Amino acid sequence: MFTEYINRILESERDFGSNRQEEVTTPDVIEKSSIIDKTIPEKYKKDIEALRDMNGENFKTGLCINITLQEALMIIPKERARVDAFRGLISFLKGKMGIELNIKSQKSKGGKQ
Repeated sequence: MFTEYINRILESERDFGSNRQEEVTTPDVIEKSSIIDKTIPEKYKKDIEALRDMNGENFKTGLCINITLQEALMIIPKERARVDAFRGLISFLKGKMGIELNIKSQKSKGGKQ
């Protein structure tokens, strides 16, 4: 009698467990690069692509790029040849991608970042 009672309990638990998950869902697989490309604003896409070409496979979170203003202007041409022309790009790279871009000008004392 006791074993019969336990079997009933175990059978009801098995039935309950099998009905718990009726629908199996599989996660969508998205490549990392496509996520990054979707989040980059149009105004920074060419600039980031140029920096990616310069750094190759090392272009990832935690990277610190130190270049002079002249090098930056050769890679990423701007109308205004000043460090502050790159402020938006510097802020975007640091905030969204975790990449630190330091641009030093020879005119400023100690170099601006």
